[in-house]
Amino acid sequence: MSGTSLEYPVPVTILTGFLGAGKTSLINRILRSDHGLRLAVMVNDFGTVNIDTELVVGVEGETISLANGCICCTIRDDLAMAALNLAQRQPPPEHILIETSGVSDPFAVAQTFLLPQLQTLFRLDSIITIVDAEQVTTLRGAQESLAMDQITAADIVVLNKIDLATPDQLARARAWIAEIAPRARVLETSFAQVPVELLFGAGNFNPERLAARAVQHTHVHEAGDAHAAHEHTSHDRVFETWCYVTEEPLDHEALADAVDALPTTIFRAKGIVNLSQHPHQKALLHVVGRRAQLTLDEAWGERTPRTQIVVIGTAGGVHADTLFELFDRCRASVVAQQSQDPLLRALEWVRRNWPQHFGAG
Repeated sequence: MSGTSLEYPVPVTILTGFLGAGKTSLINRILRSDHGLRLAVMVNDFGTVNIDTELVVGVEGETISLANGCICCTIRDDLAMAALNLAQRQPPPEHILIETSGVSDPFAVAQTFLLPQLQTLFRLDSIITIVDAEQVTTLRGAQESLAMDQITAADIVVLNKIDLATPDQLARARAWIAEIAPRARVLETSFAQVPVELLFGAGNFNPERLAARAVQHTHVHEAGDAHAAHEHTSHDRVFETWCYVTEEPLDHEALADAVDALPTTIFRAKGIVNLSQHPHQKALLHVVGRRAQLTLDEAWGERTPRTQIVVIGTAGGVHADTLFELFDRCRASVVAQQSQDPLLRALEWVRRNWPQHFGAG
């Protein structure tokens, strides 16, 4: 492609995977790679704060953030409009990468590109599903079903975090994927370190698969949102999300204790944290199932330091008042004994009392 002419159809890659599998890490790796493409990135998150768009590096103003809130009601309209806007950009993109939320069904996104107004402009290149090798086989119930749906959709499966998995866990994950998606190409890696040339231009997506499978709707609401009470048909899985925001610094040891005290209904938490021990640097919080991590990131620079943490859990298991009290006790002003560790670089641990399986019962 040269100049500002647009060659139709533009290839589209959909990146999916259950909560915390490593989708944002893979996107960051792609954006840092020398792939030579004019790549447009679309990030779909949910909740009142779109944390993923802040965790994706170096694309402020270039990333299109889809609307938050009720995914099954809003994502398709927003996605279609965002895609049409991309097609009109100058210079136009040569490839589009869509990161779905961790509780989305990728077939719903794929079906959007079969709409008459989009069919001639875009071509689905492939669906990539990233999988947490250590924790995917611990999912149960609706969570397991959703992960299976995401793997079923895959042309390429990225089996991530193999460094954290035991040989038995890795063997079970491999066997599970082979049973669910026997024709998918499987790439095994740690820290989402997949060569970009293996991801783009795969061209494996077969639109006939959409006709053979009904979309499984996953409904997500803000905890305490009155909208959560409205009725929808064909919703068999529900997640809730909640956000904590403060401009007062948090104590990192108190925050670690708060993460350990999170209800076991909370599978995922992520956020940007203002730590009292490191007032000039952002800290990144990631909680995925049993594992938690708090690391220092870049300087705040011109931005006002503030904490934004999003938690995601099962329906009925995200209690806003309890969570607010839990995180609010981490404020440096209410912590009696503040940590004196000025050399914090990384803090990684396993949550206490995490159940053997998530979503069981």
